[in-house]
Amino acid sequence: MLSISYTRSVRKVLETERGIHSLPAELICTIFSFTHALRTSPDEKRGVLAPVHVLGNVCTFWRDISQGLPELWTDVRIFHCRPGHGEMLGHYFRRSDNLPLDISLDIPFNIPGEQFFEFWGIILKIWSVADRWRRLCIITTVDNFSHIQNNVGSKMAPGMESLQLRISESESAALGRPALSFRSMNALKSLVLHGVTLVDAEVSSFIDHLEHLDLFLTPSAIVMQLAEHFDAASQDARAIPRLRHLSLRATVPRLHTAPAGALFKSYISSLTTLSLGNFGQWDDNFQSLCNVLDTPVLEELRITDLSGATWLYFTAALSAQSLTFPALRSLQLSFIDDCGMHAHLAIAFPSLEHLTLLHVASRTFFSALSALEPPMVWPHLRSLVLDNADYRALRGLVEARITLGCPLVSLEVDTPPFIDAGSLRWVQNHVGTLKRNVPTA
Repeated sequence: MLSISYTRSVRKVLETERGIHSLPAELICTIFSFTHALRTSPDEKRGVLAPVHVLGNVCTFWRDISQGLPELWTDVRIFHCRPGHGEMLGHYFRRSDNLPLDISLDIPFNIPGEQFFEFWGIILKIWSVADRWRRLCIITTVDNFSHIQNNVGSKMAPGMESLQLRISESESAALGRPALSFRSMNALKSLVLHGVTLVDAEVSSFIDHLEHLDLFLTPSAIVMQLAEHFDAASQDARAIPRLRHLSLRATVPRLHTAPAGALFKSYISSLTTLSLGNFGQWDDNFQSLCNVLDTPVLEELRITDLSGATWLYFTAALSAQSLTFPALRSLQLSFIDDCGMHAHLAIAFPSLEHLTLLHVASRTFFSALSALEPPMVWPHLRSLVLDNADYRALRGLVEARITLGCPLVSLEVDTPPFIDAGSLRWVQNHVGTLKRNVPTA
């Protein structure tokens, strides 16, 4: 009996050791990332629970596990200014055991006077660990941000890999342009500036690492600073810039001189993703930008919110400059006035596989894609996403592509208010994947 009891005790201990306690911390973090969309983009979802809270909500046993895993305390998210938040941050910083921190402050509303003390306490806590920042994301109003801008000094953030500053537009010109200062961001790979700029930034410190740059309603000087530093640092003519993803919305560099155009063209030569948008009726800087778009390895292009005149100039520039993008696989066009299919689009993007048309007139695109006479438009096209076509028109397009020998394998459409049931069934039977979205009011 004693032997049996001892054996059972040993087995129980072994089973406990093989449980969740025995998993590496990285694996536990990964497991819980599936339950709460860890580090979701601020554009997609707000208020998601941090990993440590997910663990604590399961049971006391799992909560105890979280107490001993510093990695779970590095994901810090603040969505409110309540009493005790400053103390809570100190708790996170201590339990994370000096590991790099991912901090998100998402407060898109003006802080009322009675909560300002808590807000300022949170800011001071965050800035006190600048040397531990790995990812810093601040989403707030210009009024809230002005307190940060006016009261914190320039910080060194040598370990920061990602910086996002998304500041809402100011209704008062007197408030000026929001700005912040950082120094020695040697590890910076991703920089997002919306409605804010950097001042006294040591651009040269992160020129060798920056891969992602996203600017919206932001002075474009930083783009040219990066281009100039890359040119100065590249003694080898074969040097390849690190920048792979560039988004310019309501922001475009001044490229009126040949040297400026050459610098910018060289710096964007290795882009794989480019987003352009939010340009008005006419912008000379946008015109200059179109003339230097020569990115042979570009794989994805997104263009949004253009006036009809600006769209016409873009397509004309493609033709006039004889620009081609042989590696481009994905093209998204959205919110473009009088957007129509242009002959040179087919030439400029010969390898296109995925086309997205949102809030644009798709009739001319359907006509070009359905044309049976040569040359065939986009023979590699396999996927189409759109929001304003009925199923009868889609059936005609699908039939034509089958006849041409290059059938569509994937369709994503918004369900129209009136459905042609026969055409819908036909499309379902002749397209591998049909995703139907229900439009929201």
